[in-house]
Amino acid sequence: MSPDPEQEAQHKIALAAAELAVLKQELVLQQLIDTREPTEKARALLRRLRQVADALTVPRDAAHKRATDDAAA
Repeated sequence: MSPDPEQEAQHKIALAAAELAVLKQELVLQQLIDTREPTEKARALLRRLRQVADALTVPRDAAHKRATDDAAA
């Protein structure tokens, strides 16, 4: 059963928007670290943000692998 193309596109758009938000937050936190603003707090937030970003990429990679496997079948 192939996924609905519209749902797949909406999922990709939502994922891209989430990744963009994460990247923007990462940039702000990196600037805080660079300017010596609350450094320890910023570093902790940056570590957590990177964990969230990693979690976001896992479903995308799995979906891509699934789509590739389906196309090969």
